[in-house]
Order: sequence, then C-alpha cells, then structure tokens
Amino acid sequence: MPEGALQRAVELLHRLGEEPVQRTVAELAGDAGMPTSTAYRLLAELEAHGLVARGPDRTLALGTRLVALGRAAEAGLHERLVAPAVALMEELSHEVGETVILTAPCGLEAIVLHAVETERHSVRLSYPRFRRAPMHRGASGKVLAAHLERAELARLVAAAGRSGLLDELEQIRANGFAFTAGELDAGAAAVAAPVLDRRGRILAGLSIAGPEPRVVADVPGTAGAVVRAAERIQRAQTG
Repeated sequence: MPEGALQRAVELLHRLGEEPVQRTVAELAGDAGMPTSTAYRLLAELEAHGLVARGPDRTLALGTRLVALGRAAEAGLHERLVAPAVALMEELSHEVGETVILTAPCGLEAIVLHAVETERHSVRLSYPRFRRAPMHRGASGKVLAAHLERAELARLVAAAGRSGLLDELEQIRANGFAFTAGELDAGAAAVAAPVLDRRGRILAGLSIAGPEPRVVADVPGTAGAVVRAAERIQRAQTG
C-alpha cells in the first residue's frame, strides 16, 4: 500500500475506533475528508486483512484481528514501559501526595498506560487506563508533544490550529517539564516530565496531577520531583 494510501487507511481505522457504533462507508469518508470511492477501496482492503468487519446491513466496524493485535500491543507496552515504572510511580505518589500518571503517544493523542492514586487525600484525581486526550492540551500530553519528531509535531500543530503552540512546546522542551492548570480537566493541575529512550526520543510522559490549589502551591518542588522520577524510570528502561 503506497504511503499516502496507508495514511488514509490508518485515518479510517481511527475514525472507526472513535465510537462504538457501526458506520457506513459514506459516513467514514465524510469524517475523514476523502472521496467515498477511495474510502470504499481502502476499507475493502482492510476487510480482506481482518482489520475491518462488514455487517449484514453493510455498515462497518473494527475487525476481530485488531483484538489480537491490541492484546499483543498491551502486553508489549506493559513489559516495556509500565512494569519498569510501577514501583517508582508508587514511590513518587507517596512522596508528593498526588496521583501519578504514565502516558504515551497515540497518534496525536496522549493515552494513559498506568495511574497510581494517592492515599493521602480523600479528594484526588482518578484516571482510567487507556483514557485518551488531545496531545496539545494538558501537561501529560504537552510533554509528549514537545518531544515529537519534526513531521509529527507539524501535524499536531496544524491539527490543533492554535497560535503560539509551537513556541509553548519549544519552551516546555527547554524547561524539561510541562505545567498546566485547568486546561484538560476543570479544577485540576498537573506537572509532567518526559521519559526518553537512549536516542532522546519520547517513550512516555510521567505526570503528577491533583486539585489545582494543591499543585499550584509548589510547582517548582513538584516539577523537581517528577523530573527526578522520570529520569529514574528512563534509566530503568534503557538499562
């Protein structure tokens, strides 16, 4: 499949995965901004590989082969990213008294891989596993965005349509951490640091999140704690 066609096919899969309802070819084509004939041809090819399933009413849904691929991906993520981080995340949550979150890039979104909730406060933030959010909003997403490869960064900035976003992400990269308040969830604030591989590419983001008044009270201290923990996780993963 040519590169342009592959990108369009991935976009169609993404559209199918956005909602648990079956969609028609015309609906998917319209959402993805491509001709219906193009969508029909790509979806037929995806169906042939078990990545898309066609219902009796000719609507489409994600195929069962993606279940197996998803389980393999989940197991790989756990071994590669989550397992080396769990104990350090628990230690960090105990230290700062807030929820600690591990996220990873998922297209132009950030996806939660693991979260450790604090036991110090009855009022605390809770993040379900595999929750997705736009990468250009919130500290947990922006710290990932700041370390994207140039082409992906350009795609994100174009999709977000926000003036000043590129400058903000460059500043986050220079600072070594991201801080946002009330940007993704009302009343919540977070400080996040990157977890990089040996070549300096983004693997994951580590965030401390909590009610805005508690986090805002000591951003420098929280930033120092999350940066140190992210560096320890990075060393554990890169060996």
